[in-house]
Amino acid sequence: MTKQFIGPAIFSPCRAYRYRLERPAPEGREGPTLAFIMVNPSTADEQNDDQTIRMVRRFGQRHGYGKILIGNIFAFRSRDIKALQTAIDPVGPDNDSHLERIMQEADRCYAAWGTENKLPMELRGRWRQVADMAEGLECELFCLDHLAGDHPRHPQILKYADPDLAWRRPA
Repeated sequence: MTKQFIGPAIFSPCRAYRYRLERPAPEGREGPTLAFIMVNPSTADEQNDDQTIRMVRRFGQRHGYGKILIGNIFAFRSRDIKALQTAIDPVGPDNDSHLERIMQEADRCYAAWGTENKLPMELRGRWRQVADMAEGLECELFCLDHLAGDHPRHPQILKYADPDLAWRRPA
């Protein structure tokens, strides 16, 4: 069975890092561009969606977006977030330039990396660098909900009518 192309993705040559994933709207519908910046990529690629990407696509469809861009504060691909601790470079050598482009292209950008307590201690400040990047680009970040410490909720479990909130950056 031949797999079908769903949407473009940018990987490192070794495919250990995914820098960008793009999904078009169904039936080529026009609309604004939505971006989600999450924690780290799992298995989604040019031909496959994982559960999180399916949730994000449904969210985009419900809210009339034409294209969805996905980036991550860590580009290292793993189903297990604990693997970030042993990765030589969990951020990825080209990740920041791709995150900047995603933020510049998006009409609406969601911070969606979840709480930092799930990360190894030495990686917990990474979200600050990404938030600073967004601020420098004048990219206002939104979120689905504020978690403990005002961290932005990950879209793993999206409700039909999720709120659209300006993200309050934690101190």
